[in-house]
Amino acid sequence: MKKMTLQIFILVLIAGIVGIVGEIVLKYNIDRLADNYKIITEEYVEDRICMNNIRNLTYRHQSIVAKHITNGDKDMYRFYEDKEKEIRDQLDKEMKNFEERMNGSDGESLYHNVFSNVSSYLYNAQTVMGFSREENKKTAEYYFNNTMEDFLVQVNGSIDDLDEYLQNQMDEAKNDMNRYIQFSRRSEIICISAIAIATILCVIFCVRISTGSEKYKEKLEKEVELKSEAIQEHNRKMLYLQNNTIIGMANLIESRDGETGEHVKRTSAYVGILAKAAQKRGKYMEILNDEYIDLLEKAAPLHDIGKIAVPDSILQKPGKLTEEEFEKMKLHTSEGGKIIRDVLGKIEDVEYLQIAEQVATYHHEKWNGQGYPYGISGEDIPLCARIMAVADVFDALVSKRCYKQAMPVDKAFDIIKESSGLQFDPELAKIFIEIRPEIEKVLLEDN
Repeated sequence: MKKMTLQIFILVLIAGIVGIVGEIVLKYNIDRLADNYKIITEEYVEDRICMNNIRNLTYRHQSIVAKHITNGDKDMYRFYEDKEKEIRDQLDKEMKNFEERMNGSDGESLYHNVFSNVSSYLYNAQTVMGFSREENKKTAEYYFNNTMEDFLVQVNGSIDDLDEYLQNQMDEAKNDMNRYIQFSRRSEIICISAIAIATILCVIFCVRISTGSEKYKEKLEKEVELKSEAIQEHNRKMLYLQNNTIIGMANLIESRDGETGEHVKRTSAYVGILAKAAQKRGKYMEILNDEYIDLLEKAAPLHDIGKIAVPDSILQKPGKLTEEEFEKMKLHTSEGGKIIRDVLGKIEDVEYLQIAEQVATYHHEKWNGQGYPYGISGEDIPLCARIMAVADVFDALVSKRCYKQAMPVDKAFDIIKESSGLQFDPELAKIFIEIRPEIEKVLLEDN
């Protein structure tokens, strides 16, 4: 009996020791794995923020270079060059973070690609601004629209590759964490059973470890969720900055022919009012939903972006254009569509790009097929361009330009009515006349 008791005592002691040692080992491994997971998570978030900052800064830098090229005032060169240097210094600061990460890790080559592509982009940008500073505008524009855009594509591509690599690393770390937690759960069953044989205290200890592990996992997941929300907020801010940059570019282009940014503002307002009125009346319901109208309002400022390819001598001519000059002016439609495809094609929403390209290319087409650049007619003209045409012509009529005085509002509405079915979609022209009070309100607010 005593021998059996001793054997039971030894078995219980062994069970207790195995249980306690097992729990200690499990806790140590979970803590170590959790610490590693936390470090990886923090580095992942820092890398993502750094990459977004670099992407954002390159877009801002590209915008400043574009303004330097299209600027016609020599006194403004210094201003844009100071701005460019400020953004370049910020890029250099961000890139130092990448230099610190080039430490022989598996992703070293990806970090190096980002660093190398950004450096190449900045070097090319300096070349473009050098041409612009020397008044060699055509060469500057060529390098801006071709070589510099290629470098920007390479920058974004290398950032995307690095982002994919970091995401895979994060997923692997998370999977390792989950696998070990599953393993620990199964191991704890054995440990808890052994400890239960030994003492109730050991059972409580095992339960505490199990609960602590789960809570720790939940805490880490919560931290990842919070930091992911921070990244999303940062992306929203970057999108806001990007939209403002696009509007700024549109305003800059409008200013070349003597028009201010108010034309962009008014035509966007007219487009939104007209599209919503058509939607309310049940017209074009297969196309006109809320999202489409919102994208159309955002795309409207880009309708004349192709004017960047038209010489100032034509845009600012006070008299009537010659036939040859008018042919060059008409190119701003097809050039506008090409610019949107080439410059914005890789950074915007697909539907937004399609609307922006159609608005820029087709807003001078006429319902009767007598417009340009392609002479298409009727509903073959995209709806967004037909809406833009009414808004653009009306604002041109009531606005003062270098070649004409502003027309009275009554006369402008009469022309819209007379051009119904000829230049304009008759349904849209009719609705535009019906919403005259809302249109005049925009004019009054602007004045």
